Amino acid sequence: MVAMSGNSIMSVRNLSVGYYSDKGYVRIINNLDLDVTEGKILGIAGESGSGKSTLAQAIYRSLKYPGEIESGEVIFQGKDIMKMTQTELRRIRAVDISFVPQAAMNALNPVKKILYQFFDVLIAHGKDPEQNMDKIKESVRMVRLDESILNNFPHELSGGMKQRTVMAMSLLLSPKLVIFDEPTTGLDVLIEHDILKDIRKIQRDTNISVIFITHDLSILYEMSDEIGMLYAGELVEKGRYEEFLNNPMHPYTYLLTKSIPRIGVSRENIVKLKGTPTNYNPENHGCQFISRCPFSESYCSESHPDLVQSDEEDHYYRCVNFPGWKRKAGITK
Repeated sequence: MVAMSGNSIMSVRNLSVGYYSDKGYVRIINNLDLDVTEGKILGIAGESGSGKSTLAQAIYRSLKYPGEIESGEVIFQGKDIMKMTQTELRRIRAVDISFVPQAAMNALNPVKKILYQFFDVLIAHGKDPEQNMDKIKESVRMVRLDESILNNFPHELSGGMKQRTVMAMSLLLSPKLVIFDEPTTGLDVLIEHDILKDIRKIQRDTNISVIFITHDLSILYEMSDEIGMLYAGELVEKGRYEEFLNNPMHPYTYLLTKSIPRIGVSRENIVKLKGTPTNYNPENHGCQFISRCPFSESYCSESHPDLVQSDEEDHYYRCVNFPGWKRKAGITK
């Protein structure tokens, strides 16, 4: 892969991850390369099963058995996270890099008040909780929560308040990179909108770097400066969000974008992506998307496509049939 330009805070190289099952080992992420630009929001999208959450857990080194990181490097601030000891990982977590999971309730201790859970984060990093009360209150206000929630137990908070609480904890020690793994899953659409707006504002105000993972493209386009599209554990396209909207270079990106319901577009004109998501298949020596691609040609099955740079700066795609598939789709630009 051609080196991606930009000031990267994290570089992922040749990352392969999988899971053990009754049927043997299944690779979910295949030799993935990815750069995260400093001070930007990188959105990661793809259907369920494409490897989004696995990628997030792998680069945070929180993946548990039956998951296994086969190989690869995750260079963060000049150091390889894959080579860090558990002690070294504990030092950087919450301080340099934070993680906000899908299910906020699972990240909170149900029998401990919120205040003492903030204390736990501080104590784990050798900081005096009493001397950092102002910082706790500041992080709570940053996510638009009232300080009174600090005296509550998790079960006394709504789903949205729990999610904001976990966000506040992730921001407590001013990390440089925060990974959000579908942070609004299961929330009411209005609460979801408010939380997304807050994430965007916090990122702009603090200039932190963000990896934002979602399966909802409408959210992705609203939130992201750059987008990476995953299919079968591989990055099939990466670029600025304007390029994804106006000039998609992979059929998967194009079909997903066209499947989003839009005002003024009849249901008959909404594109339906046929077939079901697949895991990476090592026996498929061609394009992993070929079985679902309506624009494929015979040569798409002959060799595995590389992720290559387009004529546009910082736009990469993995398709040997570009721009041929666009002509076949009737796209003139």
